[in-house]
Amino acid sequence: MYRDEDDLQLLAEVAGVLDQVVMDAGLSSGSYLLLRSLAREPDGRPMTALAEEFGADPDEIAAAAKSLSVAGLVDVEGTGVVATAVGRQAAEEIDAKGNEAIREYVLERPHSATIYGLVASMQAGRFTVEDLIEFLMEDEDAED
Repeated sequence: MYRDEDDLQLLAEVAGVLDQVVMDAGLSSGSYLLLRSLAREPDGRPMTALAEEFGADPDEIAAAAKSLSVAGLVDVEGTGVVATAVGRQAAEEIDAKGNEAIREYVLERPHSATIYGLVASMQAGRFTVEDLIEFLMEDEDAED
């Protein structure tokens, strides 16, 4: 999907806002994405499937799962990982805080056509952290 330079700059800035929320929660971007994925899977996932999903080495997934486990956010069961109730709640809270932080950031910016469109989408609930992550993943896929 083509985006002009202003749109790409805005996406990068918004991603930075989300990164700050994630860091404030004590997570890295990668561990947050892993937690989000696991929070949506009540039965958990095998580490190999997670490695494939994220295009990561299984050892990287194991290391991230270990740090999430130490924090009580996931349980590592054999070669699989499942989000705990605390982990699912943390993922929800980070998403909610991320959505609010993005909304506040966007509303404080000079209002170009892109900003007006984004604000309208956010107010209608059509642009969320989930959408941001999907947009960023599309950009990564396009670069490959």
